[in-house]
Amino acid sequence: MTFDYVVILRNKDKKLIDVTNIILCIIAFSYLVGKSIAFGIYRHFHFGWIAVVMSLFLVNFFIRRKNQLKKFSPALVLYLLGLLFIFNSMTTLLESAVGLILILLAAFETKAKANLEIGFSTQFIMFDNLLKKKYNWGDFNNIILKDNILTLDFKNNRLFQKETIDEESDCDEDEFNEFCREQLRKAMGK
Repeated sequence: MTFDYVVILRNKDKKLIDVTNIILCIIAFSYLVGKSIAFGIYRHFHFGWIAVVMSLFLVNFFIRRKNQLKKFSPALVLYLLGLLFIFNSMTTLLESAVGLILILLAAFETKAKANLEIGFSTQFIMFDNLLKKKYNWGDFNNIILKDNILTLDFKNNRLFQKETIDEESDCDEDEFNEFCREQLRKAMGK
């Protein structure tokens, strides 16, 4: 689907997602080490696996620079694989369920950290985030882009207001606002 305009909104939740992933990785790593010690598993392979998981975590935590996307999902996936294959006979149903939840969180990490894109076409408006959500022009009272702030005024008295990412190739705000006014006028039948 091609859109007449695509507005990219700044995602301010990236740091919160990173902090949550760091906490999950530390808990998972500590649990893996604690289980190894508790069951007396001191084989080199087990601690080698734990070292690989910890190395992936440390690379993302320390080496990646501020502007690079940090991905903790590989460490969480390796944690689950270690839990299932190293401790296969000692893994409980609860541990497996927690591991699968971590896999789901790891799968959604990149999408959750992505900036929200909103596509505007003559037929509808589509939010592209974790789940795609489509709105008709008739669902809105007004849509305005001003000073890198996008404001969507829904007819159900909900107001959506977010900061956009200013890019060199952005369209003119006046041109975008005129396009939206025209589509809203058509939707109201005027």
